[in-house]
Amino acid sequence: MTRRFFPLISALLSMLLLLAMPVNAVEDSSWDKQFQTQITEWKDAIANRDPGFKDWQHSQTEIQTLGANQRQWLVSIKKSGKQVGYLVVGETPDSDPDPKSKFVLLEYGLGEYILFDDAFAPREIAAEPVYDGFASHWLLTQSPASHMVNAKTGEPYPTAFIANEPVMRTLPSNELVHSGQRLTQTRLLKQQEADPFDQIGWVHQLQSTSDITWKQLWQQQEGSSITLTVPLHHSKVLAPFVVSSLHLWDDQNAYVGVWDEGLRFVPYTYAKKVGHFYLNQTSSPAE
Repeated sequence: MTRRFFPLISALLSMLLLLAMPVNAVEDSSWDKQFQTQITEWKDAIANRDPGFKDWQHSQTEIQTLGANQRQWLVSIKKSGKQVGYLVVGETPDSDPDPKSKFVLLEYGLGEYILFDDAFAPREIAAEPVYDGFASHWLLTQSPASHMVNAKTGEPYPTAFIANEPVMRTLPSNELVHSGQRLTQTRLLKQQEADPFDQIGWVHQLQSTSDITWKQLWQQQEGSSITLTVPLHHSKVLAPFVVSSLHLWDDQNAYVGVWDEGLRFVPYTYAKKVGHFYLNQTSSPAE
């Protein structure tokens, strides 16, 4: 008798335990599973489509939150204990009507040094990571005057520098890679890391109002020298980057890869909002 009813008793106990489990614990478990599944999909999509990311295959991930209440996460990618890249993932507001865009891919990069790398992190206790694309920084608030430290290089900025209003979070989710999208096309321009000051044709074009469009970028051949210039901290700093490669997701969402202590990809729409693209020649390129 006892043995015959044992499965029923076990099932009832399981149901009671499930009912007793806090609702938020169940929701957290579901959220974690969805988040982990999403970053694995993106990581595999990039590794399988772009040969430059082959080290991402069969790699491991570590996750950390970027800032308080920012709904952004840094996903560190490692293989055999070595850092090989990163993803920056954002969560869209609950009011977003499209369930596919719950998570969006803000940035991703390849190489040994990632954003907010421990190797460059300031040693102050109150160093808050603040993510905003090229303007990403640690904010130090416990020194006599608060100041910023570059999140990619660890370079401290003067205390007089003030961060611009965040731009990355203003991008509509449909301009960012979201769930279910595949990396469909890639274009390589500079295979080896390059210094933007090796070719300074872009310097002569800084006063020009025209720059390179996405169509022109995509038409460039391997070896072309394209520079992206980004004014930071209310134009107190001009940061130039050499364009390395281009990614197109689902043949519609474009990301631009630039050399910056490794390779980092940002949405093309973001790059256009904060900077300008220049072909290294003395005159501005024609459409």
